[in-house]
Amino acid sequence: MLIGIETALADDPELTVRLPGYKGRHPARVVLDSSQRLPPDCRLARTAREVPTYVVATTPPIDALVDLGVRVITVPAVGVERPELKTVVQALAREGLSRLLVEGGGQVAASFLRCGLVDAIEWFRAPTVIGGEGRPAIGALAVAALGEAPKFRRTDVRVLGEDLWERYEKA
Repeated sequence: MLIGIETALADDPELTVRLPGYKGRHPARVVLDSSQRLPPDCRLARTAREVPTYVVATTPPIDALVDLGVRVITVPAVGVERPELKTVVQALAREGLSRLLVEGGGQVAASFLRCGLVDAIEWFRAPTVIGGEGRPAIGALAVAALGEAPKFRRTDVRVLGEDLWERYEKA
């Protein structure tokens, strides 16, 4: 499960499976954090010895995170000190992570879409309208023409209580 540092700082998530009665493994947690701003006292860092936790950075590992069991993967920076996502995916694959659930915010989602690294989208919608004050689910894609937009086809849709779940696969 992958998020960006902004989501980690804003939400202090656990990123664990919390289903009643669940006794299986928790998925590895990955934070895109170029300059390692993840606080050592956050939930992800404090539980890194129990649930595999990776920070993908463009700077050398910080002892405070490593000492807690966080695995810092250093990759080269591109542009504005951010890692190139294909390099990130390759580095995670070398660690044995072959699939990613990208649960980050709009910027992270847009970055993965722009790089062509999205095979499927799981879209959840609630009957609540936030409007322009909300945060976009997907940030800017720099699409100049509609033909350049990433294409997906809906493969499933279900009603979950009052919510709607849709699955899309790359077309």
